[in-house]
Amino acid sequence: MNKIKQSSLLVQLLNGKKSNKTPIWLMRQAGRYLPEYQLLRKQAGSFINLCMNPQLSKEVTLQPIRRFNMDAAIVFSDILTIPMACNRNLKFIENIGPVLNPIKSKNEILNLHIKDDQYLMPIYETLKLVRKDLAANKTLIGFAGGPFTIALYMIEGRASKDYKKSINFYKNNKDAFLILLKKLEIMVTDHLINQIKAGAEVLQIFESHANISNEYFKEFCIKPVSNIVNKIRELYPEIPIIGFPRNSKNNYIDYGLNIDLNCISIDQNIDPKWAVKNIKFKKNRKLCIQGNLNPEILLKTKEDILMHVKNIMNSFENINHVFNLGHGVIKTSSIENVKFLIDTVKNWEK
Repeated sequence: MNKIKQSSLLVQLLNGKKSNKTPIWLMRQAGRYLPEYQLLRKQAGSFINLCMNPQLSKEVTLQPIRRFNMDAAIVFSDILTIPMACNRNLKFIENIGPVLNPIKSKNEILNLHIKDDQYLMPIYETLKLVRKDLAANKTLIGFAGGPFTIALYMIEGRASKDYKKSINFYKNNKDAFLILLKKLEIMVTDHLINQIKAGAEVLQIFESHANISNEYFKEFCIKPVSNIVNKIRELYPEIPIIGFPRNSKNNYIDYGLNIDLNCISIDQNIDPKWAVKNIKFKKNRKLCIQGNLNPEILLKTKEDILMHVKNIMNSFENINHVFNLGHGVIKTSSIENVKFLIDTVKNWEK
């Protein structure tokens, strides 16, 4: 069983301990805005090759830790590695993003399975390699996409703003859609457990497409993730879990009350003061919020960054808070601004 490093500021805070310091890491902190990343990306030949090469992926994972002294490393991977493992022909196309063979029938769902138990092993090997090189006071984060978000990608075949294919598929094949969610729930659970076994000390579940109507939110976003978290709790009760139901607006409230999380990550559209007032946790867990600087602020001046950091830090000063962005680092962000942000937060005292 993986034993988490209790000396980690992030782990201590996620487990309810108070601190006058706020841990910070950033979604997409290892990425295209870093020149050292670009070099390894060229060496790998493709994004997928980079994700599935443990040595290169380890280096990418550690790059922002070495450059910025962040409090956590998040394994360099992607939420769509599960569809890739299910032989959906995943590709990443420049200026388009991920593209995969869309699911069009119930039979495709019934026959859906991970083609090889060893297929995702490179990701777990990356975690093992990072764990060996990571300082004792840094946290290693593993992650996966929520079943609903992965299902949307698998039906749409790519990112979508209106989910038309998925909506039509659900209307015509409700039972098949629910079977898909259940299959993905099991796959995501296994994937996260394997990451813990490989060295992950904290998990984050990305429900990147949680901006759906209230009538579907419980069935599609809460129920599968709650089942995943409960299963992990049975085996690894000490592993902190962060949930990120992006753009779910008032549904953040139900997400916190119905899933046994240690922390909820909020997007930049949520008022921090509203979050502190309204979000409550299941089983009376101590409130912990992660977020929520708008990534676009990193494209502005240091004065702008400082002003927004001050607002966020003051809003969360009386609760456990992990500083992060409301989404991922934008590829045109300046390294100087990212460093300024990290230094500002790390030098801030409550």
